[in-house]
Amino acid sequence: MPATALTAGTTLELFIDSLATGGQAIARREGMVIFVDRGLPGQTVLATITRTKKRFAEATLERVITRNNTEIQPFCKHFGICGGCHWQHLPYEEQLEWKRRFAEDSMRRIAGADGASALPTIPSPDQRMYRNKMEFAFLQGRDTIHLGLRRSASHSIINITECHLQSEHSVAIVQTVRQWANRHKLLNAYDARSGKGYLRFLVVRETKYSNQCMVQLITTPDWSPTGQREELVRELAAELREHSDIPTSAVHSVRSSKTQVAYGEDTIFIEGAPTLSETISIDKHNLTINIGGADSFFQTNTKAAEALYGKALQLAALTGKETVWDLYCGIGALSLASAMNASRVVGFEISEAAVSTARQNAEQLSLPNTSFHAGDVRLTMALESVLPDVLITDPPRGGMHPDVVAAIDQHGPERIVYISCDPATQARDIGLLIDKYAVCEIQPVDMFPHTPHVENIVLLKKRS
Repeated sequence: MPATALTAGTTLELFIDSLATGGQAIARREGMVIFVDRGLPGQTVLATITRTKKRFAEATLERVITRNNTEIQPFCKHFGICGGCHWQHLPYEEQLEWKRRFAEDSMRRIAGADGASALPTIPSPDQRMYRNKMEFAFLQGRDTIHLGLRRSASHSIINITECHLQSEHSVAIVQTVRQWANRHKLLNAYDARSGKGYLRFLVVRETKYSNQCMVQLITTPDWSPTGQREELVRELAAELREHSDIPTSAVHSVRSSKTQVAYGEDTIFIEGAPTLSETISIDKHNLTINIGGADSFFQTNTKAAEALYGKALQLAALTGKETVWDLYCGIGALSLASAMNASRVVGFEISEAAVSTARQNAEQLSLPNTSFHAGDVRLTMALESVLPDVLITDPPRGGMHPDVVAAIDQHGPERIVYISCDPATQARDIGLLIDKYAVCEIQPVDMFPHTPHVENIVLLKKRS
């Protein structure tokens, strides 16, 4: 079939020959690349074209005709329906290899680091039940309230009865909350299109070593005259404590914005500890730190984060004499570990709450050689007169602002350790530094088993 015949709605039999960064399957037809939303190399699939461009097309997988010869049995009953864990049927060794290729390809193709090679992906210590945080969404059905995870390529919700990403306690909490929501006629789920409804998100946070659990319910404001819905939420907190001693704290947050993000703008109440603490091992240092409250950020795979941060410090090669800048430092875990091997560490983070936690952690660990700036990194970098010898950066998925990259280029640290959850945006930023810096090491780390996502560390050294 000629490429011009590829039109939306056409259903084709395709052979998947590889995977693209981000996990889409790649097929080819008469020189046209077709990105299929799912699929594994070696499969023959039936797929329907959804969009066509000049050089490529996109398609949705309808069914697998022929499986590849290394596929394994998925371990979750919701596989193929739930929007997560698309790679359960791909052997773990192959998952690690594809993630290595993603990191390497991005650095070569986008950053222009010709000939760069990525090291084998560091595996996650746990391949199941590795997450310390899960977000679940509510959806209003005709006669029932659904609570669970999104269906694949859909806004609808699966009422999960098992999940292998977080602990079994997490699933039990979801089921208890779902039953509670359906017992009370006053409660309904939020509809993003109309902006009406009450229940929005359930967030369960767990620590892996300190045995703590925080349950957060995010709703819209309670406009009922007597605040009855808020009272029902308090009853839920009591019910969770009755049925289990696992939740150590309960938080009720409200969100007025229509944007569907599991983040509370205001807090109605907190029962139990307002924050969580964890003991993590980084580069042979055991750090007991406050990891923040319901809306704070901490790497979602605790044990893999230890490996990630340990490798980052190894690449930083600190001798005790360096000034280190840690951009997008969050609650300061990597800053604190760096401070034990550096002369001075300065952390930069936009969240005032995260910086407050970082300062508390530094004081608790008796690390006076640390300081932290809250605010836009583009602006707070200018407050520092002592320039860095080593710069560590771990920005959000969208990467660094071009002004931040330009400032780094101007300051000229000897070494840069760039951590990213998106090798493509990481490579884009590094491409702006490639004339002055050499890519010396590429180390992917698997923080998200059974998904195409990968965390990547790149060491850059100043050229002579």
